[in-house]
Amino acid sequence: MNDVILTTKLRPPPGRAELPARPRLLARLDRGAEGRLTLVSAPAGYGKTTALAAWARHTELDAAWLALDANDNAPRRFLRHLVAALQRHDETLRELGDFVDADGDEGEDLQAALITVLNDVALNDRPLALVLDDLHSVGNDRVHGLLRFLLEHAPQQLRLVIGTRVDPPLPLARLRVAGELTEIRAGELRLDAAEAAALLAALGAAPPQALVAELVLRTEGWAAAIHLAGLSLAGRADPASFVRYFTGTDRFVLEYLTEEVLLRQPAEVQDFLLQSSVLERFDAGLAGEVTGEPRAGAMLERLERSNLFLVPLDERHETFRYHAFFQDLLQHRLLEARPDLAAELHRRAARALEARGDLDAALPHAWLSGDPAFAAARLDAHPRHEAGRAVLREPLSEPERGGDSEALLAALMGRGGADAVWVRVLAALEDDEPPAADAAQQAARRAGLDPLSERELEVLRLIAVGLSNKHIARRLDISLNTVKTHARNAYGKLAVSSRTEAAARARELGLV
Repeated sequence: MNDVILTTKLRPPPGRAELPARPRLLARLDRGAEGRLTLVSAPAGYGKTTALAAWARHTELDAAWLALDANDNAPRRFLRHLVAALQRHDETLRELGDFVDADGDEGEDLQAALITVLNDVALNDRPLALVLDDLHSVGNDRVHGLLRFLLEHAPQQLRLVIGTRVDPPLPLARLRVAGELTEIRAGELRLDAAEAAALLAALGAAPPQALVAELVLRTEGWAAAIHLAGLSLAGRADPASFVRYFTGTDRFVLEYLTEEVLLRQPAEVQDFLLQSSVLERFDAGLAGEVTGEPRAGAMLERLERSNLFLVPLDERHETFRYHAFFQDLLQHRLLEARPDLAAELHRRAARALEARGDLDAALPHAWLSGDPAFAAARLDAHPRHEAGRAVLREPLSEPERGGDSEALLAALMGRGGADAVWVRVLAALEDDEPPAADAAQQAARRAGLDPLSERELEVLRLIAVGLSNKHIARRLDISLNTVKTHARNAYGKLAVSSRTEAAARARELGLV
């Protein structure tokens, strides 16, 4: 064959000194290599290649490496490089040209050639792992067919390890049921606080542990974002301020997500992502109502298979949210390109959520519609509307304070700091007073605090950084009512009765 082997595709990338050791992940890959297929599938920037390369250097198995790219959509080129990767660890394998006609056309029987490869591999009893990295780069059905054949007919000693952003068209369900599939996904690839601290320290940034924990919480352990934060944190005089305001609209994060994720999607997927990004959590029905996409359910299945930063919120994978930083990017792009459409999408979301009886979730969208009358109608329907109006009046002049909800909102919208006032309005609407039955318990605890549970501390930390209950529910993947329960429990243990007092007391005690 005339194809030239690109030898750099056959070697894992070298280790980098700043990357933390991840023994728990290496152990998981070790266990996976005992079965037929290990699938490492996650969005961009989760460290798939880094983890696989570290494992290839660490494992006691022979590990053949093949980094795939778009050129491997040519089946003969793919098979030629696959054989070359295996030959680096099994010199008895024949050259592909020995059993494929060099002058053959694309109709040649490559499956027969693959059978010969597998027969040759079977002659060597030593276990061999074949690592295929970046499989998402290949979309050719014939290449996928060769992979399926390889997987189904590989000799016992050959194990397949795949790194990809998109789940491949392989019989994953059958392998899962048979116990022959190990899956490593975003949840296991997320950096924990210790790993994030090690990465930041190697980049020259050593923020206090509490800030590291907050950064991990904000980024949801996404390695790429923590790495980019570390580059910006090094030598920064006020790391706390940087971490507090670090979001998906940070310039470096924005560039990475735009180039590596968003612009690689077809136009119809980009449109759906941008329009559905106004929703904090959604199912197919809600997403369809807001975006107008009649096949929203199929689109969500497509996004999930493609690992497009879609986080399932239930066991049945019916309700979702976007990763917070990806949602930040999508909302930024939507407002930048179509502010008029963004306002209309928020109106649709508010109506749809109100129709479902979820007025608390509808109110933020009503505000973001930019329409005082529309927002006022939803505010007035809330049972605690008077508490909300009281907050609205605070920054207004005396003559402005006498108006109804629509007049108050019209006076506030467009002013500097209006969004911050609205956040306080939402907090007032959702900040239930502690039940009277708790008063005696609070008094008893003033002498000595009961210990807070881990979940109560998590909720308390997010309250202290200014997140609303709905945003906390999204971050922790729990229901709004569960957040309120944990918050009330924390208030009781701290002997306070509001979010502001809870945050101040928590800081005073060094809990956040």
